[in-house]
Formats: sequence, C-alpha cells, structure tokens
Amino acid sequence: MDFSDLARRFAALIDNRVEIRNDGVARISPAFEQLHQDVKTALQGSPNNENLLDIANGMDMMKEMLSDPEFAMSVTQPPAETVEPQPEIFDAIEDAIEGGNLASVRDALKTWDINQRFGEFDATALYHAMSCMFGFSIELVDFLLDAGADPRKGLADSNVLHGLGFARLDGIDPAKLARVIRRCADGGADINQITGQLQWTPLIYAVSEWNPVATEALLLAGADINIRAGDTGRGCFSGASCMDFAEGHDETVAVLNRFSRPN
Repeated sequence: MDFSDLARRFAALIDNRVEIRNDGVARISPAFEQLHQDVKTALQGSPNNENLLDIANGMDMMKEMLSDPEFAMSVTQPPAETVEPQPEIFDAIEDAIEGGNLASVRDALKTWDINQRFGEFDATALYHAMSCMFGFSIELVDFLLDAGADPRKGLADSNVLHGLGFARLDGIDPAKLARVIRRCADGGADINQITGQLQWTPLIYAVSEWNPVATEALLLAGADINIRAGDTGRGCFSGASCMDFAEGHDETVAVLNRFSRPN
C-alpha cells in the first residue's frame, strides 16, 4: 500500500474526523474508520515501518478520544483559543529519549513541578515519558521516579501504565521493562486499573495497540490477562477480551498464548 497516499489521507482527516448524524450525535466518520483499517492492513505487511507506526499510534489515540460523543462534538467546533505549546519538560523528555542526555530534563525540572499536569487530557511528565511515540528510555523513567514522579498520575482517569501501549519499544527487553512496571506498581499505580470511559486496563491498551513488548512486560509484572474491556455498549470492542484485541497481529497473539492458562 502506498505510504504517501496514507499520509495524505491522514493529513486530510483534520477536517473530516467526525460526522454529525441526523439525530445530532457526533461520531467517527467513515473516512476515519476506513483509513484506520487501511493503516492496520499496511502495518501487517510492514510491521517495522516507523512512519506507519506513527500514523497508526496517532489514529489509535484519536479514535479512543473520539469514541466519546461529547469530545467528538467538541472537535467540530472552532477552537476558542490558541493551543498552548507543550512545556519545556515535555520537549526535554523527547530529547532525552532520542539522544540519551538527561541534563535538559534536570534543568527543566528546576521550574516544573514533576507531577504537574498539562494539556486537555492532564498528562504528567512521567506519562509523557512512558507513552512517547519516538522511543523509550528505562533510564529516563527511573530518573523521573527517583525525582518524585507519582506513577498513579497519568492522564485524568488513568495511571502511567496505561500509556505503555502507545510507546515505541523497539529493542526494549520486556523483562527489564517489567521491572520498571513493578516499580510503578510499588509506587501505587494499579496494574489492573480500569479507565473511566472505555473501562480498559493497561494490558488492554497495550494489546489493542498491537504492542507485544508492552504486553509481555505487563504480563511478566502480573497484569491480569482475563479482565475484559468494559461492557459500555459503545464500539465493537465493548466487553472484548485481550485476545479479541490482539486478533490480526501474530506477535501479540503469540505473547498472549504463552501467558494464557488452559481452561
């Protein structure tokens, strides 16, 4: 599948993510749904294509947000004010992940409360580090935890473990990542916490993102493979199992099979 065509369609979605039905309810547009499926299909043929992974992760996050009719309606309205640029600490975290230098993170923390929230979804610095699409640094996460980051605080209704599924974990050892997850759990982050809207656990997020490294690490750390998505009545994955979410991605399915107990 032509990546340039997918990228063009993704860019065009900014004005076509949502449609308003005859009953006045906003929902995800057919164009979004079709592109989302096309991207997932393309990923099956090129699972290591970083550009495709960026688009897929972006669309997965967008779809989760747009599943809330109130939020979907809000994106059809013109912005009331200019979007605030992300804080220096978030930029520093991305630089540290890409370059391995923690100095800029140390400097940014001199003027930033490490557990301060930012943006529409109330993200913390630790959540940003643990959900970064550019990569992942165990050293950085340990540094933030040492500096007092609270792993219970991720987004508004989640902890930092819910972000792992969105992170690019190429080359990360699941066993070493599991050690970080246990440290977060020891700090109060519930490894099986269910979010308010979708009612998903961190493991469900990881599996739904077809992220086998995050999936294995969470299972090694004790995540419950048997918890299903909440029966919200919204979307085709309402009440779905982890295996339902993994279907279509052989590597993630294989991880689940290794940890599943026979009935």
